[in-house]
Amino acid sequence: MTVLDPATGARLSEALAAGASELFDVINGLFLALPGVRTVTWLAARPDQAITLRVGTSDATNFPIGGFDPIDEAPWSRRIYGEKLPIITNTPDEMTFYVPETAELVKLGYGSLVCAPIVIDGAARGTVNLIGVTGLFTPALLAEINVLLPIAALVFTFDEVRA
Repeated sequence: MTVLDPATGARLSEALAAGASELFDVINGLFLALPGVRTVTWLAARPDQAITLRVGTSDATNFPIGGFDPIDEAPWSRRIYGEKLPIITNTPDEMTFYVPETAELVKLGYGSLVCAPIVIDGAARGTVNLIGVTGLFTPALLAEINVLLPIAALVFTFDEVRA
């Protein structure tokens, strides 16, 4: 059983009280501490505009805040917003089915990804996206990620993230 240690709990409480950007920083650090996870990005759903908007990142150079993608009938949108299930890939070939920009990600040294929907009250509010090298997402690592996802959902309680 994984238990949140008191120091991490205190950092999360302080960040939650301080605001969304501080909470992004702490939670990004938790995900980046997982072996092999190189980058974390966050997308918030804007169903009224039929887009997802990048609202958080651990790599603003390659994945700047404000980037967006459509919510449409593509496999990625159907899986995340229709089925409300994660996308887990471990090779560029698997990534290509869901992510049209796979070639660009491979050039940056990525070969696998997880896009985990954050579902609150039945609605996918957005995703936490983790990317790393090919073959990264083993069952053991996915179990660790799943422990952090309910904590990650706290980000979507902030008006500036939801609006």
